[in-house]
Amino acid sequence: MGATNCPETPRQKMIQMMYLVYTAMLALNVSAEILEAFVVVDDALVTSTDNSYRHNSNDYNWFEAQKTILGEAKIHDAYVNAQQLKKETDATVKFIEKMRQDLIYAVDGDSIAEVKIDGKTQKVSKTISEIKKKDNFDIPTDYMINKGHAKELKDRINKYKANVLKLAKKEDRKVLEEALGLNVDATYKKDGASQSWEQHNFDHIIAAAAVTLLNKTIGEVRNAESTMLSYLKASISAEDFKFDHVEGRAIPKTQMVFSGDSYEADIIVAAYDTKATPEVYYKMGADTLTEAGLGGATKLEGENGVVKLKIGAGGVGEQRYAGLIKIMDPSGQPKYYGFKDKYSVIKPSATIAAEKMNVLYAGIANPVSVSAPVDPTKLAVSFPGCSLSGQGGGKYNVTVPTSLIGKTVNATVSFKGEGGGKNLGATTFRVKRVPDPKAVLGANIRSGKHAKAELMANPVIRAAMNEDFAYDLKWKVNSFRVVFVSKGMEDPAMACQGAALSDAVKSKIQKSPANTVIYFEDIKVSSEAGSRTLDGFSVRVR
Repeated sequence: MGATNCPETPRQKMIQMMYLVYTAMLALNVSAEILEAFVVVDDALVTSTDNSYRHNSNDYNWFEAQKTILGEAKIHDAYVNAQQLKKETDATVKFIEKMRQDLIYAVDGDSIAEVKIDGKTQKVSKTISEIKKKDNFDIPTDYMINKGHAKELKDRINKYKANVLKLAKKEDRKVLEEALGLNVDATYKKDGASQSWEQHNFDHIIAAAAVTLLNKTIGEVRNAESTMLSYLKASISAEDFKFDHVEGRAIPKTQMVFSGDSYEADIIVAAYDTKATPEVYYKMGADTLTEAGLGGATKLEGENGVVKLKIGAGGVGEQRYAGLIKIMDPSGQPKYYGFKDKYSVIKPSATIAAEKMNVLYAGIANPVSVSAPVDPTKLAVSFPGCSLSGQGGGKYNVTVPTSLIGKTVNATVSFKGEGGGKNLGATTFRVKRVPDPKAVLGANIRSGKHAKAELMANPVIRAAMNEDFAYDLKWKVNSFRVVFVSKGMEDPAMACQGAALSDAVKSKIQKSPANTVIYFEDIKVSSEAGSRTLDGFSVRVR
């Protein structure tokens, strides 16, 4: 299977061309305009890399979703390789970013600034626009060439590329190696002499160009990550007939059937063209069905790769069947794929299921449905230790006290008939604490660089649950603190009551210089689930 490369966008091509043009102009006198142009190119590279990071994050989320859709066993290898790819890429990007920061501080001869956030010491990152000696040649050359950091970078990139290629099949690695790029073993010619990759890129290069090139390298690593993600996604594509295993599957709507009802299932060909028109044969009471036994089997016809199977449920007990799916392969030859399944026919009984999920959250109303083949008004429902209120039609709200967090609740259902009560069933629920919501500024600002106008247009702190939280739980922001850090200097914290930024904070934002870091911390919120203090976040003024 070949790799699926991720072609450069027109924006990325423009950025690459701008970088080459500005590098070529270094042979001339380096003007302030050219130095400022490197700032523009560097900012564009940061934006492009951030876009790649978000795109790749969506791909990693896609792998998580496939565990549910296709089953963890089927995507295990690709999923594990994707997690390893993320680990390798993040470590390499972190390595290059540290080298970039160390170079920036070395050029200006500054000590690396540090700031304490929530009691932890963190280094303050500097951007290319903050370099005082952007046109300095000697220090970048000494740092990258004489001290061997360029060679160290080259070795790190080669190690990353080798580790990434190990995640692919051997027969695909040659094609992928070209698609990944990151060719740091190339040699170059200058004035008739050969140059290594390190010399070509970092020997006698001004600081602005060297820092920008390191940012460009980070972007190339993210692009290589995107290429590998596309390859790994393709390796588990459900539409690729070149899978090494294709099977027929019976997907029942339910495997518990009441006596007198019908068993229903969809018969599909997994990982095959949905345009195929299969024929399905099945036989009751059988564990397998072969081509030789088709004479005594029941034939079903379908369309679009799906056959509807409906079997009348008679006697109580376990029922089983086996069958064959006949389809035509791309060459026109018939192929047979076996399937089998079993189901149970039982007498009527009651079931209890949480409508949102298989757990109950403490402190909030949990909607629960109780169903049974009897009048709902004659059902007695019990959730020991909890508050239960009825909505009608077998629907209830269950409120669990926080004292039961980490424990279980054994819910029971009984029938109140003329002959007395009859136990219809029980279900055990796990009790969990409601997760903390996430705090954001305005619409959805939580990190990155933002213009003052954008920050002023979002002057409130919001707290909301993650999208995967099924309940509509509203949180009220009661108070928070704001800390401004500019050029390594931290101003005293400013307290805000309620969700809105105070006038003093908004005034401070308006007066803040570029690259000021604004920390929102000690965010206190409340809801019916209780009071919480949320993790803070920070943004940077553009």
